[in-house]
Amino acid sequence: MSLSAIRLIARREVNDTLTDWRILVPIFILTFVLPQILIAASSVAIDFVGDRGSIIRLIPFAMLLVGFIPASFSLITALESFVGERERNSLEALLAMPISDNALYLGKLISSLIPPLMSSFLAMAVFGISLRVREPDLFARGLTFEYLTVVLLLIMAKAVMMVAGAVIISSHTTSIRAANLLASFILLPTAAIVQLEALLVIGQRRDMLWLSVVLLMVIAAVLTRTGMGTFNREEILSREHEQLNMRQIATTFTLFLREYQPAGTPPETYTGASFSLRRFYLAELPALLREYRLPLLVALLAALAGAAAGPALGGFFERIGASPGRVGVTPEPDVALGIITGAANSLRLMITAILAIFSFGIFSLMVPFFAFGGVSYVTAALAAGGGSWFELGPASPLQFILGYVAPHGLIELPAAILGAALGVRIGAAVMAPPRGFTVGQNIMWSLAQFARVWAFVLLPMFLLAGLVQQLVTTRILAALYGA
Repeated sequence: MSLSAIRLIARREVNDTLTDWRILVPIFILTFVLPQILIAASSVAIDFVGDRGSIIRLIPFAMLLVGFIPASFSLITALESFVGERERNSLEALLAMPISDNALYLGKLISSLIPPLMSSFLAMAVFGISLRVREPDLFARGLTFEYLTVVLLLIMAKAVMMVAGAVIISSHTTSIRAANLLASFILLPTAAIVQLEALLVIGQRRDMLWLSVVLLMVIAAVLTRTGMGTFNREEILSREHEQLNMRQIATTFTLFLREYQPAGTPPETYTGASFSLRRFYLAELPALLREYRLPLLVALLAALAGAAAGPALGGFFERIGASPGRVGVTPEPDVALGIITGAANSLRLMITAILAIFSFGIFSLMVPFFAFGGVSYVTAALAAGGGSWFELGPASPLQFILGYVAPHGLIELPAAILGAALGVRIGAAVMAPPRGFTVGQNIMWSLAQFARVWAFVLLPMFLLAGLVQQLVTTRILAALYGA
């Protein structure tokens, strides 16, 4: 991949953007006028509310808003990066350039990032300097070096995330109208993220803001990798108006459901064999687990991360009922409750797997993370309260593990890890489809494997775990802690 080629593409696109007055005028307004309006509004708000301290808590969010709004204009140039070239009849000349697909893609990505990021950083500088001159007290108390750093990283991560997603849309659509409609799948989640960041800023949760930075950077990197993996200039040139063929989709998905073949095997090479439960358990499931070695490792690492982070997330686990104060409670056996619990756990896993398509598997990893995190928090709290790992007793972490976790957890926790691995594979399906598969076929293949394993492995395991919890765990608890 040639850096000079990337630089050439980026210079060409940035020059076109900075010479278009229709883009420069709104960027100028957002860069120089919006910060002054927000500073004037803060002064009016102080006089109206009469509580300077409350307004000071909003200053950091105003800085975040000043940086985000110009950065959001990155969608304009990013959405037109390829589909705009098609409608201007310049796409063939662009794709005929003697450079690699990755260089062309990265050049377009970087060129879509530079103008909005420059505008965003300049707007934040104008806001900070103006606030320092006009309201020095608000600047000193509302903006710290740590906050300025985290806001800068948040703006950069969101801009890369939006641009990477928009360039993917632009390279897979045939008209600007379609690209603009699909942009809602970028704008709506990003708007939700900004609202969440507003709550964290007002609540002064700097730790969660840093966690948001890490998560956004991961998503941005994944989207960039997805775009590079799925970009193909020959497909762009040959792509015409695409019609949704539900019959073909249903046929392909059914084919993947009935018979297991490794990912990347073209549908036309399948034997067309009917589904066999015996073949599934004896041959296909072991082969699938071997193919899922990496997702299983990722899910296991998420479980270990949850176990390590559990003690630090005590407030969250207290709110959901995982409290050391509840240790010693011995519920009565209830078979119906066990079945309901198992069905609810399996349904929760199914929902996270569906959401994995839109979160790149992050939602699926939350299942083992929080499952192991809750156990870790309670055991750490018991140990901190004087309980011994080497003796049994009401405050013993060892007794908690033996009574509350081990009987049904030996079934439930491995099922959670397996389900998370299946969800991770679904989330990864959009990033780099194997040779012989399109992105759509890769998603359908992953969903089909999840459906088979969920129906014949995970659902029975969760139902069995629920019954063991009610019929076995309750009796062990009664023996260890008393009725």
